[in-house]
Amino acid sequence: MEQYSSLPGYIVAGLLYQRGSTDLRDKLCLKWQKVKERFYDTIDKQILKEKPNKVALGCALGIGINFFPTLGVGFIFAFILAVLFRVNRASAAVTSLITGPLIPLMYTLNVVIGGLILTPVTGQENLVEFILHQYSIILKLGNFQDKIFGFLEFFGSTFLLGAAINVTIIGTGFYFFVSFLLDRNTK
Repeated sequence: MEQYSSLPGYIVAGLLYQRGSTDLRDKLCLKWQKVKERFYDTIDKQILKEKPNKVALGCALGIGINFFPTLGVGFIFAFILAVLFRVNRASAAVTSLITGPLIPLMYTLNVVIGGLILTPVTGQENLVEFILHQYSIILKLGNFQDKIFGFLEFFGSTFLLGAAINVTIIGTGFYFFVSFLLDRNTK
């Protein structure tokens, strides 16, 4: 057994399984069974036995947090906000993690929705020109201070307005969708 100490556990288990070591195989199967039981118990306690509206609010919070720039720690913010609002913590953090790959699409939607509202206000007629102007503010050459102010101007108006609207609409829709799914499964 000592000759296998530097190998990962699944390789050791495979090698010993080929040699006919049933004790270790049985132990590994028993450990795997315990891990699966703990996983399903956690899901049962954290999600299925929780009130459906708390789980749905946690999911809405988890997807909503991803519309704002959180520098990769949105799931932590979702968990903290779930604790503060007394909704399901697991559903908030997991939803934030699962929808994480959609963040570039969410940010694009923020800019488009914010641009739809701000384009007429700024006097520009074309949405595409407005969005290109917003991105040119970020990418313009100049000193560091000008770039920071350009970045803040972009996120201060178009992006955050779009994010607030998207969080409201998509978060509410996601809440009702998850509530519907949970109510259907409990009946």
